[in-house]
Amino acid sequence: MRIRTSPLAVAVLLAALSSVPSPASEAAAPTVVAAPSSLSVGEVTTITASGLGGLASATFGIDDASAGAFSGDGVETGTTTAAVPVSEGSAVVEFTATRSGDVVIAVGTGESVLAEVTISVTAASAEPAPSTVSPTPAPPTATSAADDSAQAEPDSEAEAGRFAFALIPLIAAAIIVVGGIIVISRGRRKRRGD
Repeated sequence: MRIRTSPLAVAVLLAALSSVPSPASEAAAPTVVAAPSSLSVGEVTTITASGLGGLASATFGIDDASAGAFSGDGVETGTTTAAVPVSEGSAVVEFTATRSGDVVIAVGTGESVLAEVTISVTAASAEPAPSTVSPTPAPPTATSAADDSAQAEPDSEAEAGRFAFALIPLIAAAIIVVGGIIVISRGRRKRRGD
C-alpha cells in the first residue's frame, strides 16, 4: 500500500512549521535603568541592565570620561568602563557622578551597544534649600540634537530576528499559494482526462 500526500497538505504543514516564532523573535530587547535617574555631583546611582540573555558579561561605558566613574563588585574603582558578570540576564554597576549635566550610560557586549540610559546630574549645593513648599515634579527634559547623534546603531542580531519574524509568514503564504496552484491544475487535468 502506497501513501500519497497531497501538495496542499505538504504546503499547510510547511506553513505551520515556518510560522513557529524563532528564539530571536521571542527575546526581549535589553533595557538599562538608573535608580535614581536624577542625582547631584558626588552622589551614586545604581545602573541595572536586564534582558541580556545568554551573555556572560556586560560592558558599561559613559559618553564622557569626565562625567564620573563606575564602582561595584568586580569593578576597578574609578574606571569609565566596567565589565560586569551577567547573572540571570541582568548586570548591575554603580556610577558616581563628577560633573553636572546629562550623562549617557550604555551597556553592550564590548563590541556593540545594546541599550543606554540618560541620567541627569545637578551641581551639589552648599546647603539644603528650605522646604517651606512641597516640591513639584519637574517636567521631563527634552533630548538635544547632540543626544540623538549619540544613539547607537541597532544590534544586528536583533534586526536579523525581526527580519526573520517578518519573512517567515511571507514564505508560508508563498508556499500555500504554490500548493494551491498545483492542486487546482492537477484537478483540472483529471477532469479533462489528461
